[in-house]
Amino acid sequence: MMYRVEHKTVYEYDNAASAGHNIVYQKPLNTNFQQLVRHQYIISPTPEVIEERMDFFENNYAYFSLEMAHKKLSVISRSEVEINSPPWQKISPESTKDWQEVVRFLSTTEATNDVRQFCLESTLVYEIPGMQEYIKEIFQPGKPILLAMSEFNSKIHRDFKYRSGYTDISTPMEELFKDRIGVCQDFAHFSIGCLRSIGLAARYVSGYIETIPPPGKKKLKGADASHAWIAIYVPDWGWIEFDPTNNMLVDQQHIRVATGRDFKDVVPLKGIVYSSGGHDLKVEVDVQKI
Repeated sequence: MMYRVEHKTVYEYDNAASAGHNIVYQKPLNTNFQQLVRHQYIISPTPEVIEERMDFFENNYAYFSLEMAHKKLSVISRSEVEINSPPWQKISPESTKDWQEVVRFLSTTEATNDVRQFCLESTLVYEIPGMQEYIKEIFQPGKPILLAMSEFNSKIHRDFKYRSGYTDISTPMEELFKDRIGVCQDFAHFSIGCLRSIGLAARYVSGYIETIPPPGKKKLKGADASHAWIAIYVPDWGWIEFDPTNNMLVDQQHIRVATGRDFKDVVPLKGIVYSSGGHDLKVEVDVQKI
């Protein structure tokens, strides 16, 4: 499957900004089943400095610096990506290891530190009262890990309602668990928190997914969006991705950009701007099959 992605972010400031320093995570990853064919950033005004780098988690990001007065910042990321069916699509969930056996493995020196770090709490993902009891309704003793994960993914999809604008990055896990309303970022964070609470390794995945308009409706330009899902570590197979928002084992519809402990590790665009007054923000994402 081939996709073309355009991610456009525009900031308009009430008063001119004198300078700005930014980091952008919008360049898709290369994996054994996802190949980045081409990518470019188009930034206006033209930065004095722009450098592409790799972070601790082996994600691609770019740093750029603006040192002239500007009332508007536009960042456009254009990518073409080829995605094949991930290897986990061939796994029989019933044939995978007992999840408690995986927990025991993760507590030994056989598990590498770059995996074990995803068993720990992070800034936005932490254990709260009731979390273990919630996940253990599904993760019962002796259950194969992928069978349990598939059922848990369905439980999150069933128990939580999607509503844009109901939450934001500052919404605590306790409030999310109480109201059970949010967006993909929230469902990913809560799922990861539950998995870590019982000793499993889980990480946050950011990227894109193509949206399909209702029958008879035309797809609107800019109507796609950034997306978030999760990956769980399974010995012998590595990281296997699930999308709780859409209740699915991830296949060829998802375009991965970065992975981390939570959203804070992979914010699509962040930085510091020297200005006074407010600003308007507009984001458009287009994902098209080619």
